[in-house]
Amino acid sequence: MGGILATDLLAISEDPNDLDDGGFWVVCTTFEGKKTFAKFAQIERSKPFPVSEKWEPIETTWRSSLSEKEYLDYVERIRSEIEKGRVYQVNACRILETEFRDQSLRGLFQLLLEKNAAPHASYLRLPEMEIASASPELFLQRSGQNIKCSPIKGSRKAGANETDFGEKDQSENVMIVDLMRNDFSRICQSVEVGAILRTESHPGIEHLVSDVYGRLNEGIGWGSVLNELSPAGSISGTPKISAVDFIKEVEPVDRGPYCGLLGWVEKDQSHLSVAIRIFWRDGKRLKFGTGAGITWSSDPKAEWQETQLKAGKLLGLCGGLQESDWPFGSGIFETLRMQNGKIHLLKEHLERARKSGLKLGIDIPSEKEIKEKVSELGKLRLGRLRLTFGENFCATLIPYVDPSAPLKVVGINREADLGPNAYQHKIYPYDFNLELLAHVRGRGFDEALLINPDGEVSEGAVSNFIFRIDGFWITPPISAGLLPGIIRQKVLESGLAIESTVTSADLSKVTHAFAISSLRIATPVETIDGRVLGLDEVSKVWRNKLRQFLNLDSVG
Repeated sequence: MGGILATDLLAISEDPNDLDDGGFWVVCTTFEGKKTFAKFAQIERSKPFPVSEKWEPIETTWRSSLSEKEYLDYVERIRSEIEKGRVYQVNACRILETEFRDQSLRGLFQLLLEKNAAPHASYLRLPEMEIASASPELFLQRSGQNIKCSPIKGSRKAGANETDFGEKDQSENVMIVDLMRNDFSRICQSVEVGAILRTESHPGIEHLVSDVYGRLNEGIGWGSVLNELSPAGSISGTPKISAVDFIKEVEPVDRGPYCGLLGWVEKDQSHLSVAIRIFWRDGKRLKFGTGAGITWSSDPKAEWQETQLKAGKLLGLCGGLQESDWPFGSGIFETLRMQNGKIHLLKEHLERARKSGLKLGIDIPSEKEIKEKVSELGKLRLGRLRLTFGENFCATLIPYVDPSAPLKVVGINREADLGPNAYQHKIYPYDFNLELLAHVRGRGFDEALLINPDGEVSEGAVSNFIFRIDGFWITPPISAGLLPGIIRQKVLESGLAIESTVTSADLSKVTHAFAISSLRIATPVETIDGRVLGLDEVSKVWRNKLRQFLNLDSVG
């Protein structure tokens, strides 16, 4: 931790009074209060982390102790308890875990140091414990009788346009500062607040941080310091006792070392972090915790997204998939049709991915590497192949069935510009598109038809569109705000359509239409906003010409 390498384990204790012997002790506590203190004989300072084996990204699925719905319900329960006056703020957490092969976390910690430099990063390995931490939060720094803590309350995606954090984050931060002042006052002769509501930048995320200082009472021992200050206010809530009791009632699994303390103590010196953003081994399972501070003004969906943000970068580095089969973090992806072991239009998809990767700083493996990875997935008669490129490269293959019925499509106004990256690159998280698709399907439709703020038709949630207007087959231009689909480009190359602006008013003149994508190829549209379109020989001939151009079976 911080360039300090401690080796040659001498003793392990659970008694905090042992820390007063003047030796170098590593401190690791759980949120529930279990204490582990490890004394080391050999201490080297200003040492780089010993180079270890390369981390091999895991490929298993992470399971959350709380589903999204359960977490949203948890947030509402906290808001209800705030309304009753039991608590003012609670840190709501969930634990993610996955199967784990016999691989040391040393390689993962080295990767975290390289890709996610954190001010309080640390690695601990004891006979029954292994932790790799990328903690951004200082719990307690001590020098003689002077102590300091720097609680974090307030998180947002790095690069957000806002100059200041919102009122909710600021008031929550001040609330926790008051709690820490109160905790310090029980062991200190003086307490003061230093910098307040300052912004700290970390990879992919920004935090709102404040500093609290104190001068310890004379003669106070480490046992009193740890007992009076634990657990940290920023990961429990206020009032602390009520918040901790409520957390134990509601959260289905123990947090363990997550939200505990991790660091070192030596004589009257210390550097202890709040153990957040940590990976830890639990038998044959690998675990990671994430959470968010909840107040009365919290929006449950936004708080869930905050837990996703905090987990995304680090789990993206570690590897593995969400339960939705998407990787954590962000990146680009390609969805391809795979039929009888053959990947359809792989060259074209990789060309698009490499163009995006070059602009976004994302590495794309060679075609050979991709084919080798895909060959491990087995064969299906027809499948949906998803290639994702982010912190790691991942490939998944699931069975796919071509749509047997034409689509019902509904127009949706896109009220705001999502920015050029939303259209130029195929980016995940794909939340906007998938939520839009779920929304229209809940209304009895199969696909959306997005209209940009200028009244121009752009694209669907997961499709490009081809329209027949005045006898011409037309697809909207890129300038309307749409992803340059692979099949769309093939349609233009084959001369089966022209590129031209289509306005919302033009939709009344559409006689035939297709939703096109690399997966479905071309599916006829039955209705747009309830208006019935043609499903006659004109549509059949056009579809067969496209499939012939793509060297696909034109039957069906």
